[in-house]
Amino acid sequence: MDGIRNWIRKHILLSAILAIAVAGLAFWLVIRSRSLDFGPLTEPLRRGKVVESVYGIGTVTARNVFNLKLGVTSTIGALHVLEGDRVKKGQKLVTLEGTGIPVAPFDGMVTSLPVKTGETVFAQTPILTLVDLEDRYAVVSLEQRGAIRVRRGHQARLSFDSMREQIFDGEVESVYSSQGSFLVRIRVEKLPAQILPGMTADVAILIGSKSDVLLVPTAAIDAGKVYVHKKVGGPKAVDIRTGIVDGEMAELVSGEVTEGDRLAIRKKVAR
Repeated sequence: MDGIRNWIRKHILLSAILAIAVAGLAFWLVIRSRSLDFGPLTEPLRRGKVVESVYGIGTVTARNVFNLKLGVTSTIGALHVLEGDRVKKGQKLVTLEGTGIPVAPFDGMVTSLPVKTGETVFAQTPILTLVDLEDRYAVVSLEQRGAIRVRRGHQARLSFDSMREQIFDGEVESVYSSQGSFLVRIRVEKLPAQILPGMTADVAILIGSKSDVLLVPTAAIDAGKVYVHKKVGGPKAVDIRTGIVDGEMAELVSGEVTEGDRLAIRKKVAR
């Protein structure tokens, strides 16, 4: 009888050990499968400043443009300037037989001169275009939801291709609509001479900021959740609510996340 009891005890103990091992393996497999759903961890969360912006593409535009057109038919007697020439106010532009010699109304650059000496030009035909390169601004086209948030006086930052190391400051002058587009005019000071009308810039219009807030990388936010890294048990899903977002970082308004936590970034599943 004692031998039977010992045999039963032995097998019960062996069964318990086997059950614990199977449960442990199952737990490890669950944790392992969860970890495979995630990529790298973020840096430890910190507090800092976040700036919310509206982004768009701006086109540089000259405020003063002079288009020379004739009131009557005439012949080009002489050209005193060429396309690309910089002229001074009062400088002769062309000689028109029988009608006089028009002069530049301001300092600028000749950007169009589609006529030649001896050519007959009919009334209202464009002869020359003069652009003031000193007084330029940028016009940005925005979507409706972005344009609604922009106000006169908001600060802006502009950057141009091949000049990414330089950021140019601007200020919103007006927000208006034109032919179904929502446009923002931005005054820009001290643009270099090589930035010509028609060139485009990446524009960020600053519409709000907050300091000393807990910052969460937007790459770690997944459908209103983040996954806090835990040494045991794998990433823990936490519901959060965000405030200002600057593209890369978001202000944490609520959620069980603290400074110093690291977040697991979920892998994007190809569809």
